[in-house]
Amino acid sequence: MPASSSQKIVMEVGSELPALKKTITQRQIDCYSGVRPKSIHTDVEWAKAKGFPAPLAQALMSTAYVSQMMVTWLGAGFIRGGKISASFIKPVIVGDTLTARAVIKSREEENGRPRVTVECWCENQHGVKTLVGSASGFADQLRT
Repeated sequence: MPASSSQKIVMEVGSELPALKKTITQRQIDCYSGVRPKSIHTDVEWAKAKGFPAPLAQALMSTAYVSQMMVTWLGAGFIRGGKISASFIKPVIVGDTLTARAVIKSREEENGRPRVTVECWCENQHGVKTLVGSASGFADQLRT
């Protein structure tokens, strides 16, 4: 849920959003797209045969974590007007712990509503970035 009215919502350019941390399990991967043979996501032996140490998380799972972080921060302003543009730059494997992070880059008006844009990324437990991009949503809390 978005921050309550008693909590101050960070909206200053350069501020970092509260991070979201998730440990990737095989069960999550299986639920995301279903278990299939000869899949680098759900077949351990197939993933190893393709050169990976374990099955890979689907790239869009990382996008879902960025979305969750944005919804927690902006609520309906992201649900009803959010945008994400992301590049997946490193694989995420079973057992990795991902942290979704974001820093506010800009605030602008769009059709009379304040839109806040962040630079976002996911990094694994070793500090290696796996996703980079940007996200934005309406910050109606800024309207006076």
